[in-house]
Amino acid sequence: MQRRKEEYPFKYHPNAYLERKRNVVRGLNARTKILKVLARSTAATTIKAVSRFAAMSYPSSFHHLRLLEEEEIVKREGKRPYKWILTGKGQKGLDELEVGLGGVKKMEEELLMIPGPVPVLPRILRAMSKSMIYHRGDEFGQLYEEIVESLKSIFRTRNDLFVLSGSGTCAMEAAIGNLLGNGTGMVCIANGKFGERFKEIADRYKANAVTPVNVEWGSSIELEAVKEAMENSPNPKVVTMVHNETSTGILNPVREVGKLAKKHDAVFVLDCITSIGGDEVPVDADIAIVGSQKCLGAPPGMSAISVSEHAWDLIRDNKKRPYYMDLTAYKKNLEKKQTPYTPALPLFFALKEALAVIKEEGMEKRIERHRRLAKMVRDAVTGLGLSLFPRLNKLSDYSNTVTAISIPLANGITDEQLRGGMKKRGVMVAGGQGKLKGKIFRIATMGNITEKEVLRTVEALEEVMAGHETRSQSRPHSAMEGA
Repeated sequence: MQRRKEEYPFKYHPNAYLERKRNVVRGLNARTKILKVLARSTAATTIKAVSRFAAMSYPSSFHHLRLLEEEEIVKREGKRPYKWILTGKGQKGLDELEVGLGGVKKMEEELLMIPGPVPVLPRILRAMSKSMIYHRGDEFGQLYEEIVESLKSIFRTRNDLFVLSGSGTCAMEAAIGNLLGNGTGMVCIANGKFGERFKEIADRYKANAVTPVNVEWGSSIELEAVKEAMENSPNPKVVTMVHNETSTGILNPVREVGKLAKKHDAVFVLDCITSIGGDEVPVDADIAIVGSQKCLGAPPGMSAISVSEHAWDLIRDNKKRPYYMDLTAYKKNLEKKQTPYTPALPLFFALKEALAVIKEEGMEKRIERHRRLAKMVRDAVTGLGLSLFPRLNKLSDYSNTVTAISIPLANGITDEQLRGGMKKRGVMVAGGQGKLKGKIFRIATMGNITEKEVLRTVEALEEVMAGHETRSQSRPHSAMEGA
């Protein structure tokens, strides 16, 4: 059959020249299946293996591999039986393809622009499909050691560091549960949901003296209020704060609060769950924590926690430490390059790959990218006439990993209409939490996203806002409205 390139209707996918739409769809599906098989494979694959995993006949597999080879999307290696690999060309277009063929349409995957979990790169997802290994063997020991050293570099710390098979809240509880013993005083600084979570955890551990410094959600922390709490708190041995308050999109003054904690010889516990790996953390806190599914760009379910010598003094004095999250057990086992309990192996594989991606990009470039994308979002939403939610002072700043925007309720648009409209356009953004539900929405710029995802998000928001404005203008006034 002669190829008719002048009728080539696809931007990327090969061999769309087939005359019948039914054959186009069938061929598209077959080649997509083959490409998925090759993408999941960690080594070159024979036609026989492709046929088995793609559930296709040997002749059909060979036919479609040849067509893909013509387009330089795959290539064969070695002698017969040939082994096939991806060339890296043209594959991106498969995810972007959206064409109608006799009622058949390939929809783009929904774009997650929420503050975790973030979109995960295919190479990181593929890492989770590796075979299980012995979690007490040398192979895991080497894996764990590499992960810890990589995270120390990203944390920019020389403190002990451990990886927990649990989300960021697991690490928050590990910090509080290990520190708070009988009579331990704690100052809890909060201007959002996650700052308040530290106190909620402390209450579960029946902490005797917790002095809250509660600020209205979205407002900036005033240093004088923190000073007063530190001076009036009975035995303030622990100070907790969130660096990047995800619920309100504000960066808190960690440098200044860290100095106050040091002045009072208190252990400074810093939630960096949505900042480490995406923004500068200007202090090396006594305890710092991060979550895997945020700026690190890995799947959810893991966290890491760093612990200073100053913190260890308080932890060792506490005789009522948690069992599963006993940090002394993690420290003891780290010497053997092990975790005290069974690690979530597939997530460890994924985390290692995610850290490799960060290393390849470089932390300085990664931080600069996060800041640039956040500014793009801020400029875009203010250009649309929307207002940023955080109320800043001279010590606070806008988050560079998530932007919180007030919903223009005066315009008559609701949270459901705004976020629901964006979801219909394939973009998922986050709403407000707790007392901010229905009042704000949040657009995350964390992980491995690029300008392309930000532009797609802004376009969806602009369409929703324009559509609402058009409907509002065309809506007829009632007699009551005209009275």
